[in-house]
Amino acid sequence: MLLGATSADAGTVPPALKPLLRSFESYERDLDRLDQVLPPAETAPATTELPALPPPAPAALPLQPSDVSIERRQRVDLQQAIDLAVQNDPVLQQEIAGVREQQGWLRSVRGRFYPVFGVDLGGGYRQEAGSNWAWKGNAAVPGYGVDSPFYVPTGSSNRYQTNVGAGFAQLRLDYELLSFERSAALAEVKADLEGARQRYGDRLRQLQLSVSEAYYRLQLADQLQRIRQVVVDNDQVILDQVQALKTAALVPRVDLLRAQARLQQSLFRLEQAQAQQLSSQRRLSNLVNTPFTVTLEAQEAVQLQPPWPLDLEQTIVRGFADNPQLQALQAARVALLRQADRRAAELLPRIGLFASAGYQAAQSTSPVIDLQGCCKGPAFIPGLNGQSGDWSAGVLLQWRVFDAGITAGAVEANRAAAERTLQSEAAERNAIRQRLESAYYDYRAALSQIIAANASFRASREAYRDSRARYEFGLADYTDLADTIASLTTAMEQRAEAMTLANLSYAQLLRELLPVPRQPGAPVSLPIQLPVN
Repeated sequence: MLLGATSADAGTVPPALKPLLRSFESYERDLDRLDQVLPPAETAPATTELPALPPPAPAALPLQPSDVSIERRQRVDLQQAIDLAVQNDPVLQQEIAGVREQQGWLRSVRGRFYPVFGVDLGGGYRQEAGSNWAWKGNAAVPGYGVDSPFYVPTGSSNRYQTNVGAGFAQLRLDYELLSFERSAALAEVKADLEGARQRYGDRLRQLQLSVSEAYYRLQLADQLQRIRQVVVDNDQVILDQVQALKTAALVPRVDLLRAQARLQQSLFRLEQAQAQQLSSQRRLSNLVNTPFTVTLEAQEAVQLQPPWPLDLEQTIVRGFADNPQLQALQAARVALLRQADRRAAELLPRIGLFASAGYQAAQSTSPVIDLQGCCKGPAFIPGLNGQSGDWSAGVLLQWRVFDAGITAGAVEANRAAAERTLQSEAAERNAIRQRLESAYYDYRAALSQIIAANASFRASREAYRDSRARYEFGLADYTDLADTIASLTTAMEQRAEAMTLANLSYAQLLRELLPVPRQPGAPVSLPIQLPVN
């Protein structure tokens, strides 16, 4: 009624009051803008198909400023961001490579249970030179007198040089029949492989939490930016109204100064919100590992996740069941114990079979023969062709009887490390429970805060309507209006922050209970809500 009557008489009022009358007509429009900042929970934008966003090459580094200039902004929902992170995350790729590494070691150890065949092929050339000096001749030996072609006088000598070229081929077979160390090594590598698989599953859980946290904080930054933009717009409108009232001499000059100061403060907070929004966008983009020139934006406004379906006790028990963090520590402890067994088994005997067969062919020549008083003619054959063949087979027993405590010390160290890992498992168990309890309490508190923030927003909205009208009719001072605007802004921000806190707590609870695969290559599904069995 008041607005309608005032509009009807707008042509008879002084020109200085026309901005004030226009401000009366903008009440509902301003309130509508406030309501649109906080969309109802049931509204959700339609999901669009996401184009390919391959990660940069692992070794790629931007060299020019243009390489990191943002050329594209891609809007994604939370599920799309998580799926992108599964494809692009470098830490997850490290864990996948770790599983492949342990699989390779497992194949290596299993190969020790089979015979090993070897072939040796070779050839070479060598030159031998030698000399002999007869310190006692053979004249006194019957049949070796001076007239004998084999007569060697005392003090005579000879020198010769032989050139030999040879080639050979050999086959060898080795087979460990009995090895206690080999069996322990197999058990150790199996435990290492299980630990690598559990770390892969744990990284999937951590990735779901990290992306969810980044996305929820980006949603909050977007929401705060929208709230503070609306506040700036309203403060500008109110400043115009105060200017009109001041022109009509209806308010003191101090109100105009206060309105100007408040607008500048709102602009300051808006700049903060915009900086936080840009930083949150880059945090999500870097976490997802998008191309250097792409920035991700949140497609959805802040929306509350469905209620957590379990009570605290059920949450704790399910958090311990099939938990890859605990199972990775258990596998590490088993691996250390098996490593101790392997080192202790090095003192036990090993029994194996071996067999080999080979063939060798050689040619030798003696191009240089120098006789100094020895013999009456050359006693060397100028050239020879030779060949030989051999084979062998047998049983080999290896037994390290004494090593001065080397093995015993290593075994003791491994078992102490296993005990240390057991205590780490106990500490991690307690930490998991603490994280679950803290997240659960924060979640319950956030739900109550949402209810309180909604009630505060509704009350502040009506108070803003009344105090703005009262101020413009001279029934309240500017301090009342400013306090009401601050209360309304705080209620809107608290509502967004409480919803974000509830979603963050939900994601932290989900991180400990989310079922994940342990084998790379298996289908990966990381839902943003707890699957209900």
